[in-house]
Amino acid sequence: MAMILDIGQLGGMIQMTADFSNAVLVAMLPYVSNVTHQLNLPVPQPIAQQVVGCGVLPYLTPNGEMLGCGIKLKGNWAFGFHSGYLDRFESPHAYYGLQNPSDIPKFFGTVRMTQDEAVQMARATLTNLGVSLEAVFAEQEPRVTPPPKVRTHIVPHYRIEWIDPRVDHRSVDIEVNAEAKRVERIAISPNASLRRPWPKFGVVPVIQRKRLAANPEYAWKLLPIALRAVDEYTKAIGLPVPRPLSSNHVARFEVSDNGGWPHSEIELTNGWRFVYRNSMVNGYYAPDTFFASDNRPIRIKEFVGKSKISEVQAIALIRRTLSKADYPTNLVQMGFKPQVVKPTVPGIPRWAFWWNLENETRSDLISKVEAEVDMERGELKSLYFDNIAFWNKPPPIDVPIAAPRVGADSQPSTLQKPRPKEPPPPRPQPRGTYRTPN
Repeated sequence: MAMILDIGQLGGMIQMTADFSNAVLVAMLPYVSNVTHQLNLPVPQPIAQQVVGCGVLPYLTPNGEMLGCGIKLKGNWAFGFHSGYLDRFESPHAYYGLQNPSDIPKFFGTVRMTQDEAVQMARATLTNLGVSLEAVFAEQEPRVTPPPKVRTHIVPHYRIEWIDPRVDHRSVDIEVNAEAKRVERIAISPNASLRRPWPKFGVVPVIQRKRLAANPEYAWKLLPIALRAVDEYTKAIGLPVPRPLSSNHVARFEVSDNGGWPHSEIELTNGWRFVYRNSMVNGYYAPDTFFASDNRPIRIKEFVGKSKISEVQAIALIRRTLSKADYPTNLVQMGFKPQVVKPTVPGIPRWAFWWNLENETRSDLISKVEAEVDMERGELKSLYFDNIAFWNKPPPIDVPIAAPRVGADSQPSTLQKPRPKEPPPPRPQPRGTYRTPN
């Protein structure tokens, strides 16, 4: 597999034209029609005659594809798509998205479903849409908002939410009308498991490219320097990665200009990820990390277990590992109680520890230590350390890191390695990265 050099070459926005918007609408109408049949919605057919609006998000994914679109039908039926899958549906009788309080009396009615029946309908709806329950954590117990009471009246709508156990945010939000016995609203958060290829639109969008994240020539000169540093780092702390590392072991090398010095992330073909900033390796993420898994599908059952070590032992493990990396001890600020983050679902023995040291004005961090510990096996699954003292110390490379501007008609750099058709979407910068000094 060819290595991907990610320097933001495809970052930018779509220049919206009537031709492209119309092409998206035509291509997506069969998807909308399919949803109306799957959910048994009382939407008149044919769908094409019901359209009153189509909006396309102008932003591109890092692999140069459209991010999302929304289609609105007569009668206030709305459908949204993100990364090729349905992520939003709303009927004209959705209560929990109501904006005008004067409309509340329109929703008064009688509850004709139990809570269990409503949850069962929500799960069945996801299944009918082809969404795996485990992919969106809907095999777990949901948070349920019962039908609200308004003075002497009741709104017979349940709100059923399944929570992403990594971040305590909604993964799925479904509204069930317990009087009509139908689903009125669905909202699905971005999910790596659900991404699908978009249909062929037949029209190539005009791309307004932004500036590259880094000079490609600089990136290629940085790669062997970063790999040597990762080699030394993994040997020092004993990580199971191949050594010596070469570009053949690298699946993705992402580089950006962080104010005159590099921020780079190296993903190996075996799934290990490393962060190299300025002139040092700041940390790593194992292939089976729990909290930093937003860019890959996970299943809760893969992480279920029992904690066998204490918080004190976990912190001691983090300290020992940091000492092996041989960072200056006076810069590793861990002399205070860390913030401890645990999964929102019980029975997952993964804990995250954060030591964040702020500056005097409390406007930014001057030091950060983060780690994820497998509390069952007593293993570190991720580790990250940075301190402002390391900033603005780039490695000795004889070309500028800043990239030339790329116009709408410019061709991609010949130094750019070919990208696969469907590379993974971007992962947010590690929590250990923070603002660049002015």
